[in-house]
Amino acid sequence: MRAALSAFALCLLAAPALAENHDHADHVAEAEGLRVIHAWAAATPRGDAALVYMDIENATGSEVVLTGGEALGQPLDLVGFGYGATGETWTVLPALPLGPGQKLMLAPKVLALRLSDLPQPLEDGGDLDLEVHFGDLHLEAHVEIGAADATAHSHAGHMH
Repeated sequence: MRAALSAFALCLLAAPALAENHDHADHVAEAEGLRVIHAWAAATPRGDAALVYMDIENATGSEVVLTGGEALGQPLDLVGFGYGATGETWTVLPALPLGPGQKLMLAPKVLALRLSDLPQPLEDGGDLDLEVHFGDLHLEAHVEIGAADATAHSHAGHMH
């Protein structure tokens, strides 16, 4: 847990500025001052756990709390990456506050939203709709599915 929270702090403080020119509406979801940008996941077989990554911007005047989400009729857990006795682990986090004007990157080996036990495969080139939960506010976002070995959002077909 300590490693996951340390990774979060580094991600929050060291996150590069997000691009200002967002050409495709599919890559940006906005509501009440919150933005989810470039949500993506790697292709994942049915029955496995999928990890969803994204950039989040809080342009509200107050703190919001990321609590998880929902996709395919199942909950998405907020998880933090760490190392345990058996190697790499993802630990469920109860919530993550995001202050006014702050940006947060959910990124491989840092933070993610995890969809456990996929009822259907996520296939390269496909997509997934989900809700990102900030307490009572549920922001609908579109997730682009990349290759199984993807390590970042693909900018194929659009420029920023």
